[in-house]
Amino acid sequence: MEMLSILFSIVAFIVPLLVIGVVIYIIVSMTKNKQSGGKFKLSSKTLLQIYLYVLSFLTLGIAVVGGSIALKAVSSFQFDIPFSYTLQKANSMKEAVPIYEGEFIKEEIAQKCYQSDPVIYYDTEFCFDSNQRKTDLINGITLFLSMTILFSIHQYALSKIKEERKIEWLKKIYTFASLILYSIASIVAIPTAIYQVINFLLFEMDTSIYSTPSAPALAIAVVLISVPLWIYFFKETVKLKED
Repeated sequence: MEMLSILFSIVAFIVPLLVIGVVIYIIVSMTKNKQSGGKFKLSSKTLLQIYLYVLSFLTLGIAVVGGSIALKAVSSFQFDIPFSYTLQKANSMKEAVPIYEGEFIKEEIAQKCYQSDPVIYYDTEFCFDSNQRKTDLINGITLFLSMTILFSIHQYALSKIKEERKIEWLKKIYTFASLILYSIASIVAIPTAIYQVINFLLFEMDTSIYSTPSAPALAIAVVLISVPLWIYFFKETVKLKED
């Protein structure tokens, strides 16, 4: 789940920048209006469009996360579990765990796996929760579909605003922030996916290794979703009109 942590970190970094950009614009506009003797007014039209663009940005970002999780789960059925999930080596039944009870110490044989089932790959036993794939698939599809519907609704509302009433600077901030988000996600995911795929294909098991190689499915899923969005928002940024 390291790739998802990186994505959430990127979103957590860009959203405050988006908010700061809007605040700076408001302050600059207030200053200009004060100097020109006018009054700055934050109209309901402006607030509505801020809401629509912010929700569009967030829902699309969450949809990307949901889609990536769903693709990771689907790939585990197509390419097997180690391609999608990094597995931890099962305990040896010969290993004993010391249990302290007051002044007495006794030994208890460790379980092979805790809250999961033993599975065999590379002629070695690993632990994997058999329900994990179904849980990820359900959660991923739920996130992706619900956020895609919400994103479409907000984009439809924006499309219904008359051209002369649209606030150009809001569109520019939304488009450029989206470009930054999906370009960074792609730049991080592409080399990660390449490294993990090569490592997965060349992996050889030995007794000193306690897990399977890093599963490349999630990084590949992020690449498949974020790169098209990167290209789309790059084209949209190029088309933006200059004031």
